[in-house]
Amino acid sequence: MRKLFKRDPDPFASSRYSDIFKSVRARQRKHMTHRWQWITLGVFVLITAICVVGIWKYRNIECKIRCGGEKLPQAEEGDPFNVLLIGSDSRTGLTPEEQLELAAGPAPGQRADTLILAHVDPTSDHITVVQFPRDLWVPIAGEDADNKINSALVGGPKQLVATMKQLTGLDINHYVMVNIAGFRDLVDAIDGVDICIPQTVPFDPGTGFQVTEPGTIHFGGDLAIRFVRSRKAFPGGDFDRIANQQKFVAAVLDKVTSVGTLLDPGRILELADVAGKNLRTDYHLNIPKLRDLLGRLRLDPDRYEAYTAPNLGTGRVGTASVVLPDMPKMKFMFEAIGRNESPAEADGVPSIDPSTIRLGVYNGVDLFRPYASEAAARISQATGGRIARDAIEIANAPNFRFKENLVRYQPEAKEMAELVAALLPNAQLEEHRTPRGIDVAVIVGRTRFPTRELVQILPIPIPRPSEQPAVCEQDGVAVTG
Repeated sequence: MRKLFKRDPDPFASSRYSDIFKSVRARQRKHMTHRWQWITLGVFVLITAICVVGIWKYRNIECKIRCGGEKLPQAEEGDPFNVLLIGSDSRTGLTPEEQLELAAGPAPGQRADTLILAHVDPTSDHITVVQFPRDLWVPIAGEDADNKINSALVGGPKQLVATMKQLTGLDINHYVMVNIAGFRDLVDAIDGVDICIPQTVPFDPGTGFQVTEPGTIHFGGDLAIRFVRSRKAFPGGDFDRIANQQKFVAAVLDKVTSVGTLLDPGRILELADVAGKNLRTDYHLNIPKLRDLLGRLRLDPDRYEAYTAPNLGTGRVGTASVVLPDMPKMKFMFEAIGRNESPAEADGVPSIDPSTIRLGVYNGVDLFRPYASEAAARISQATGGRIARDAIEIANAPNFRFKENLVRYQPEAKEMAELVAALLPNAQLEEHRTPRGIDVAVIVGRTRFPTRELVQILPIPIPRPSEQPAVCEQDGVAVTG
């Protein structure tokens, strides 16, 4: 029998709305799926945009640095190569006030304020560095007259590279050039560097640099420019400035390539911006090669030797004060570097400053003839005056029966005696007691007494961090500039 009334199902039964719930959940899942797809796409687009901008910025900075550079001859992979480091005195990037304050006023064009040749041996990781006084008087490539070496940059890096090749006989494979503003901004970008100044420095009117209390000084960009350009305040003038520049460049390279700098994205971006504005290299020195080069140039006494280009000191050409080159020694030095040898070892004599030897010359022939005095003068001349004639003790030997010329020494002065013997081809080395206060005694015998010029290439001493002067173990020194 047919039921007239049909009972409605439970209005709260799950089956009543199950299809509706399933539909809603499906729509929610579909919506969430679309949402995550859009989020993923957005993240992908963002990362891609960042990468594209990063690559564009990287390429843009790299092109600014090297695209206009000279195409120089390249060394074979793994072979030694030579790099020219140039500090330009170009005022580009400095305001008129900064030019007057930091660079002693405006100056048209550019000259090489700092000029360093670095010979790099990738196999041994050994670095040989030679710094050139900016007033070194040399032939300038493409010109018929000599001039100060810093003037070669007036014709751009190409002329300077040609001048260096002409002077040294070495191929220049790369160069890196930074101007005054770039050097200042680079130092500021790494929050400055600490340098030990172990003595007071009088006021330099040319740069405004002065140190009234020795110790460790923190150099920001402005003070760094004053320091590396200062020479009138230092007794050695341009030669002390060379030592200061090498010390400062080493400290900057050490901090630029430190882990703290490389792990700081903000600092990396700031350095990249400074490089793009102020750093210029040859065409082949891209950013990876530049980073590798800077890492290699970090100061390490165990694999690093530094020199000043051989010279005869200051002199005058017309009205100009210049540094006169020692061409024979320069030729010897760069031939040794070209053979990938240490100049200090290639010269065959101990690396001892002749002026530190307490020398005595004694007449072993005749009481009434000035043999010892004449011999002392010739020895002094053979060293280029580094053993001063009036610093040599002159007297008679214990007797006048000496046939041979002798170089006598105490055991602890053997290397000093070998250096003196290198000046006297006819002399015999002999370990023997010497007069009190004398390191090496030369006895003039009856044979000829020829001398030969001392060819010695002395490296610049490189102190280890543990060898800091005691005064630099404390901070807080007085410095102006």
